[in-house]
Amino acid sequence: MPPPTPAASDRPPSLAEEGEDDADDNGVFGPFRIGFLVGGGLPSLLSFGGAIKLTRYLGAGLNVGLIPEVQIDYYGEATLSYQEYDIYGRIFPTGGAFFFGAGAGYATVTGTFQNTYDLPPLPNLPREITITNEGSVRTLVLTPLIGLQHTFGAGFTIGIDAGAQIPIAPSEVEFNTAVPSWVPAEQVEQFVAPNDKKVRDTLDKIGRTPLPTFNVRIGWLL
Repeated sequence: MPPPTPAASDRPPSLAEEGEDDADDNGVFGPFRIGFLVGGGLPSLLSFGGAIKLTRYLGAGLNVGLIPEVQIDYYGEATLSYQEYDIYGRIFPTGGAFFFGAGAGYATVTGTFQNTYDLPPLPNLPREITITNEGSVRTLVLTPLIGLQHTFGAGFTIGIDAGAQIPIAPSEVEFNTAVPSWVPAEQVEQFVAPNDKKVRDTLDKIGRTPLPTFNVRIGWLL
């Protein structure tokens, strides 16, 4: 006669059962985790911010992205810098590493455009004029994305994600033109107006252009 089968409560856990507990459940506060993430990618060369896991299935956070001053020929002859900040939510549908989600916030691009023009001969005046434009564009953006993020038992977290940064509201464009005080009014009209239009068109184009996003992140979630 075969021996009786032990009750489920008396059996040692199998390897499969032991593996059911995700590392995300082993934080200081159980499945709730809080910490920080830093990373790099595109369009932000550097990103950092706070992150939380409310449960194994839900996460959220605040992210700040930066690009130092660079030359971007695609948008014209402009020196540009970039700042972006958003709040985001993430859903982990299986309770594992895979997630999808979206962020909403503001992206701001600031830049300068400088050019030197030859002037006609004028008494007691230089033969060249240098015009400098400084401007910025601020746009409300939505960033849907998908990715992978895994937190090890001790809290070390690594992740990768990709998506798109999509403008969802009209851009706020501001710019200022610096013209030497000695320049005659007719020369100002000849050179400043085309320069202003070029800067405004460049900033407006940036504010309306969707951008792909790609980031690798590491951090610590307690």
